Amino acid sequence: MPVRNTHNAANALEVRGIGKRFGGFWAVRDIDLTVRPGERRAILGPNGAGKTSLFNVLTGDTGASAGTIAMFGEDITRVPIQKRIKRGMRRTYQHANLFDSLTVRETLFLAVAGQRGGWAQLLPLKTSDPRRIEAERLAEIAGVKDFVDREVSDLSHGQRRQLEVGIALAENPKVLLLDEPAAGLSPAERPKLSALLMSLPKNVTVVLIEHDMDIALQTSESVSVLHNGRLLAEGSPDDIMQNDDVHKVYIGGSHGH
Repeated sequence: MPVRNTHNAANALEVRGIGKRFGGFWAVRDIDLTVRPGERRAILGPNGAGKTSLFNVLTGDTGASAGTIAMFGEDITRVPIQKRIKRGMRRTYQHANLFDSLTVRETLFLAVAGQRGGWAQLLPLKTSDPRRIEAERLAEIAGVKDFVDREVSDLSHGQRRQLEVGIALAENPKVLLLDEPAAGLSPAERPKLSALLMSLPKNVTVVLIEHDMDIALQTSESVSVLHNGRLLAEGSPDDIMQNDDVHKVYIGGSHGH
């Protein structure tokens, strides 16, 4: 089936016929997604459904084997990851590499300085430095303001996840992709993460892949469900909860209340 190459500039992300092949195996195939500006979209699916493969293609970590991706009308299918970042796309990873010896404040400051191309002019650091002020703002958004002078090594797993979101928000991205932000969180940490996700700036489009269905449904307006590398269902959280196909392959097999 031919892939449509015309893209609507009004959409934050427009994915048409995306596929990713490893040898003879298609990890994802024929995926269509349309994500509006400011939308909160969750991508769900059991292990092996193709979520991470799709995510890595969207962010440019791996190349697409088929199809096209546009961000705000611009075709980015072959655009390298660093150029996608410059165009306003950010992502988190399941296993982020944070510098344990730095404080939360220093970590966020470096994230801001890196986005502004200021690596060569880090010092001397004045209190009025706009990058420091921006780091403080990010700390507040990410819910880590109360321990900005604590070393990263002293943070709980949940606090590290919050810090990762703060880093990804440096310099106001247009599209933020979150890779299983709830992975490894304790039951006590999950409500705080949900609150953070729901409080993210409304002008940022958020797409998250998540294995924790409760968090995904609580924090998203629309949901896409993958199964065996293909799009199984799409709709509101209520639509997904009532979808028989989703119950058969996902909820019934791996999720209970």
